[in-house]
Amino acid sequence: AAQDVELAARRLNFLAELPRNYRHNGFMYVHGSARSPLNEYIFPEDVYNARKLERIFALVQRACFQGHTHVPGVFTQELRFLSPQEIGHKYVIGDGKVMVNVGSVGQPRDGDPRSCYVLLTDNVVEFRRVEYRLEETIEKIYRIDDLDDFLGDRLRDGR
Repeated sequence: AAQDVELAARRLNFLAELPRNYRHNGFMYVHGSARSPLNEYIFPEDVYNARKLERIFALVQRACFQGHTHVPGVFTQELRFLSPQEIGHKYVIGDGKVMVNVGSVGQPRDGDPRSCYVLLTDNVVEFRRVEYRLEETIEKIYRIDDLDDFLGDRLRDGR
């Protein structure tokens, strides 16, 4: 038990030392958004909130990679949300600004329980999905008293 507490403390210390955002060659990498790197949610339905997205896009030089909602896809400056399925799981970053939600390896929320991540090669974003031992993971969650069973249930549904 003492080792678990020490390991948890080391993990938190590591995360606390990371920068809130990282910028390189016009690309920004955050958890939440360009406006609020840690906490802001940007959902697909936010394409109907032009004011919100315009303000966030004003802070993006070329592309912002984020993941707080765990819903993978691409937001375009023309206020469109493109799911990985709609774009054949690949998107070429062109001249317009984009925000890319990379999805989630641990808690996908788009109806697909497989882990989701992206590969960025040059200007091409490729959404990847990975199978894992879903039922075994859910059972582990159920066995941990400090975790609500809902977390395991939502894994199965990808929600």
